[in-house]
Order: sequence, then structure tokens, then C-alpha cells
Amino acid sequence: MIPPSISTFSAAPSMVGYLYQVRLALLWAIRRSRTSDFVVSLETLDDVSFEVGGEPLAVLQAKHSLKAAANLTDLSAELWKTLRVWLVGLASGEIPVGTARFLITTAAATPGSACAALGIEGRDRDVAEAAKRLKHAATSSTNSELKPAFEAYLALEEAERESLLAQVYVIPSQPDAVEIAEQLQSELYHVSLNHQALSVQMLEGWWFKRVLNELVHPEGGIPRAEIDAQISDIQESLKPDALPIDEELDALMVALEQLPEFADRPFYKQVELVSGSHLRIRNAITSYLQAFRQRSAWTRHDLLFDADLDKYDKRLQAEWELQYGQVCDELGPDATDAAMTKAGRALLKWAEDAHISIRSGVNAPWVCRGSLHMLAEDMRVGWHPQFETRLKAVLDAATQGNTA
Repeated sequence: MIPPSISTFSAAPSMVGYLYQVRLALLWAIRRSRTSDFVVSLETLDDVSFEVGGEPLAVLQAKHSLKAAANLTDLSAELWKTLRVWLVGLASGEIPVGTARFLITTAAATPGSACAALGIEGRDRDVAEAAKRLKHAATSSTNSELKPAFEAYLALEEAERESLLAQVYVIPSQPDAVEIAEQLQSELYHVSLNHQALSVQMLEGWWFKRVLNELVHPEGGIPRAEIDAQISDIQESLKPDALPIDEELDALMVALEQLPEFADRPFYKQVELVSGSHLRIRNAITSYLQAFRQRSAWTRHDLLFDADLDKYDKRLQAEWELQYGQVCDELGPDATDAAMTKAGRALLKWAEDAHISIRSGVNAPWVCRGSLHMLAEDMRVGWHPQFETRLKAVLDAATQGNTA
């Protein structure tokens, strides 16, 4: 006997199916938001449900197959298991008779099958034919796994079956979990074609976290208004005068115990030269990391180019030179170390408070603050009036200490 492979226990199909369900919920939510109000929920009445005033308008069963040639027949397990869920909901009253029921699947519907007869309204839709075919399948099959579904279906009167199926719509041959991203992009038609892929990435990043939070801490679903607001925010952030701000970077805060990791960096030493506190050093590190990572993300997504960042850095350096010149003039040639340190802290405060926008629609203060610390890292700017000579001496001493 050949021993079983560990791949037998793979959860890949289940995981892909759930990711498909989450993406599908977002796609349908965007589409429905143009015509009606709703609250969307996952894993409540069905895989996905749309409700208004607590009443379900539509429920969705999402079926994803990793088999390229999968087909729906009158005896397909995914069809009967779906009907079983809806029959239970009908019997309990949780899903009213008039609620629209959608089976959305990547599999194709076999021509002439009940699934083919339950397509979206059109010449081929024939509820009576579907009811007849399903009755035949339920009475002739010997599949014990599907027996509960067969029995529940046959327990209905003929008129009840047709009433149930009148609200059932099978939508086959749908894009898979990867390809569905293209449909999401086409739905976000208000966004520039150059940024549609990024807009989907941003929206899905928010959506997956929002869905997870709703599953862990249910609050009655996700309202249409919240989805619309998120899409609007993304569209605004991708306009020519704006740039998207990463929420996780915006919330970043370096812990005090992480400070030693940066102790040899020039921008860290720059704050030390003016006797900045540990709190100010931590804020400098946080701002530096926020700006560095956000700027990298902007260039990675072609929202900014190196030339744009160079232009912005030159603007910052020009503003710093103005402040630095004023500080040095006020000190004069005979300034004491204490006076220079105090003046340097004032210059650092200017850098901490400065708000020179990279674009008019970008309001995160750490973009400017962190960019100035990046320039301090390159020693293009500094806070101590004699930062160049003193920083060089500090860094040389550190280098010699490490090689000793």
C-alpha cells in the first residue's frame, strides 16, 4: 500500500475558497452600492448576505474550484449542498421566500442542466424545467452524502419547489480568486487607469482587515456608506495633488528599547549633538522610518519618481539653510557650547514642527519631519551649528572604536 502524502491534509482549496468569498463580497458590494442601500455580512445567513433594515435582500453562496474543467450537473455536490443551506433557511424563516439566492461559481453549467435553466433572467431561464430535473435527480440518485438535501427538497410541494427556485440564480464560469481582481479594477472606473491596480490593492487591504474585525467582533455587518467612504478616500488620495498615506505607517511608533539599534546612525547622532532627550530621539527614529518607507512605497507604485523626491528634498534643504543661517548669525563667532547646543535644539524643533508638503493634498506631518531626518542622515542638513565637524569627529571615533 502506498503511504498517504502530507499533501492530503492541505487546506489550500478551503483557503482559496474563503479568499474568493471575501473578494466576491467586495465586488458585489461595489456593484450594489450604485443602486441600493444595504449592510453586507459574511458567514451569517450565508457566505455573503445583503440586508436592509435587518431583512435579507439577497444571499450568495460562493463556490471556487481549483479544477479547470469543473462542471455543474444535476447531481453536483456544490449545487445540492447550497440548496440544502437555503432549504434550512427557508424552514427556519431566517431567509424569507422572496430573498434572492445566488450560487456564484467558477465551474461551468452543463448545457441542458438545472443550473443552466436557473441562469440570470433570459430566454434560457426555465424554473419549471429546473424543478423537474432536480426532482428526477433527487429521486434517482443513490448518493448517501447528499441524501439529506434530496429529502429536504422532495419534502416540498411542487409549487413550493418552483417558488424556491424562482428566487435562485446560478452564475457559472466566473473568474477565479486571482482573475476577479480584474473585475474589481473595472468597477473602480473613477480612478486613473494608471492606478486602478493600486486602488484595488488599497481597497482590499482595508476590506480584508474590516471583514476580519467584523468576524471577530460582529457589529451587524458592514454598511454601504462605509465602503463608499473608503473608495472615495482612495480616489482622493490618488488625485494629482495628493498621495496615499499608509495607515500602518501613520500609526507606527518605535519603542524606547529599540533606540540602541539606531545609535550609530548619523541622524541619531545629530539629535544627540544638541542633547535631545530619548523621547525626541525616539520621535526622530519613528519619523525617519515612516518617511523612508512611505517614500519607497510611492516610488514603487510609480506615484512619485526619483526626480520628484530630489526636487522635494532640495526644497527642504533650502528652507533649512534659511533657518540655519539665521541661527548662526544670532549666535555670532564667540558663542559658547551651551549656547550652540540650545540654538541647535531650537533648529531641531523647527524641523519637528515644519510642514512643507510634498503635495498640497498630503497632510501627514511625518512626511516632512522624516524627510528632514533623512537629509540629516546624509549630513545634508544638521541641527548643531557646527554639526559637520562635530558629527565627523563622533563618527570617526565610533569607527576607530569598532576596529580597535
